Amino acid sequence: MTSGVSGFKSAQAAQQYQRLYDEQVATFWPVTHEELDVSSRFGTTRVRVSGEADGIPLLLVHPTAGSSAGWYPLIGPLCEDRRVYTPDTIGAAGRSVQTAPITSVGDLVTWLDEVLDALDLERVHIVGYSEGGWIAGSHAALTSRPDRLATSTLIEPAGAIERVPTTFLVAMIGRGALTLLARDKPAAVRKFNRWMNGDVELTDAQVELVLAAMGSFRQKLPRPHRLTDDELRRITAPTLLLLGADTKLYDAAAVQERALRLIPTVEVEVIPDAGHGLAFQYPELVSARILEHVAPGAHPGTIEV
Repeated sequence: MTSGVSGFKSAQAAQQYQRLYDEQVATFWPVTHEELDVSSRFGTTRVRVSGEADGIPLLLVHPTAGSSAGWYPLIGPLCEDRRVYTPDTIGAAGRSVQTAPITSVGDLVTWLDEVLDALDLERVHIVGYSEGGWIAGSHAALTSRPDRLATSTLIEPAGAIERVPTTFLVAMIGRGALTLLARDKPAAVRKFNRWMNGDVELTDAQVELVLAAMGSFRQKLPRPHRLTDDELRRITAPTLLLLGADTKLYDAAAVQERALRLIPTVEVEVIPDAGHGLAFQYPELVSARILEHVAPGAHPGTIEV
């Protein structure tokens, strides 16, 4: 592994993870798709393309603790009327291969712009979840091509609008360490997930994939940080912000207040009885809200191509 670059501890560990990853996609991905590898200055990004319909496509940015394979509960309805691109974030466990360090949020914005360039996407709706929401929100604020972004949907965007408290980060790191030390690691993963995400049950395949990444992948990406007032004001694309009322990451009411005050065109919805795992607690609701947000004519006065 190159210094400053994320990667697996060994070729054997990478092969084991990739086998489990491919098995999960083959078992759970509910629609036909193709796999592409596109280049950027930071390495090669694996992108899964689902759906064939016309219309402005969607691109989904996953939490960096997972991979694009985790979008399977939502992908069916999302790709009925348009193509959906699901990249594995560079520097996170997945099928992408990082070759150069990513040291700042600006690097992640550049990576995403270069992926969009490589896919020849002139207009796109971007959806980001958790750390992926931070990346998507940062991209909306800092991209040099804001005209390309038709809409933005931020689901529980970790740290983008309000800081994640240090006490939570310490607790998360501590619980993660205890998970790796546990005698019954699958049970420990499920316990950690319930604490983090609420009533989201993991399949055996998901647990196995999580453990393969936790035990052998070394992630070297910048931590999410709060966008400034001026950066939030630069988000000109119509934005949907979905929050869990019971999230552990921050005070949802404070996130809602700051977003409504600073993002020019934003709609905020706080989902009752949902935690940080709301996209997987309520996939039908979340996919329906995304589709309403990206529907033609949903935002009068915006450009639709």
